[in-house]
Amino acid sequence: MRFNKSPTTINEQIALLRERGMRVDNDEDAKNWLKGVGYYRLSAYWLPFENPPEHGQTRSKRFRSGTNLQKIRDIYIFDRKLRVLLLEAIERIEIHVRSRWTYHMVHEHGSHAHLSHELFTGALKHAEQLVRLARAVEKSEETFIIHYRSKYTEPYTPPLWAATELMTLGELSKWVQATKNNSIKSAVSRDLHLPSRELLESVLQVFSYVRNICAHHGRLWNRRLVKRVPWIRRYRSDLVAVTTGGQTQPDNRIFNVIVILVQLLHQQSTDSTFSKRLRDLLDTVGDEERSAMGFPEDWRNRPAWNLSATQNKGA
Repeated sequence: MRFNKSPTTINEQIALLRERGMRVDNDEDAKNWLKGVGYYRLSAYWLPFENPPEHGQTRSKRFRSGTNLQKIRDIYIFDRKLRVLLLEAIERIEIHVRSRWTYHMVHEHGSHAHLSHELFTGALKHAEQLVRLARAVEKSEETFIIHYRSKYTEPYTPPLWAATELMTLGELSKWVQATKNNSIKSAVSRDLHLPSRELLESVLQVFSYVRNICAHHGRLWNRRLVKRVPWIRRYRSDLVAVTTGGQTQPDNRIFNVIVILVQLLHQQSTDSTFSKRLRDLLDTVGDEERSAMGFPEDWRNRPAWNLSATQNKGA
């Protein structure tokens, strides 16, 4: 079937929302939101408030009684603030892993360990990673890269402690995963307070995925993530599991990602206010909105949320 829908004006969009049962109390305010955010982007936030579709339909396009645009706006603002907080948390983990992996690699294998094919699995993939890194060096206007290029002619790529500063979290996770020296990966796992190098690799992949959602302004609220956090036994009292088709596995909503972040950050910096700021934000929405993110009813009583209850000073 060929797509043949015509674009609608802002006034037509407001009329359509009312026709479908949404309460819009202030037309000017609604216009500003639809202009600034867009009907299509906001629709992801009001879709869960539609009535269930009839048999054979994908959507009812009718809102539940009591649905109003103000609530949709509040959820959107909450989601935006949540992304900012999670970006901060993932940044701290990323920098920690970058620092520890680099430290162990250069002390074990030298300043340019990343140039040695024999230290990494998959010669072709390693070559591709080096090409991407060389391009990043070539394009970089960072002071430390300019200094290296002006002073040294070889190797072209700067030492690992500088090169990692040009890597995204996704790229860093691939370098860590490809590292042949399992003792180094195990050391980084211990530094991060994760029980194994396999869990380190899985957690980094999930964090990279969630970071990309946040960085590209994607929705976290009421979202099923493509990547699940691994089951970490030491955090079993925090994690939520679901059973599908007879198989039990961690729930793939954002709650499980959040509790692992809270736990790992606590191990790094017990004076961080991150947990309190996150909890304060979560308290601005209701049980229904938290449930849509995978939060259990007893979430406040689980270990992650009581680690720093009396430690509210610091960064």
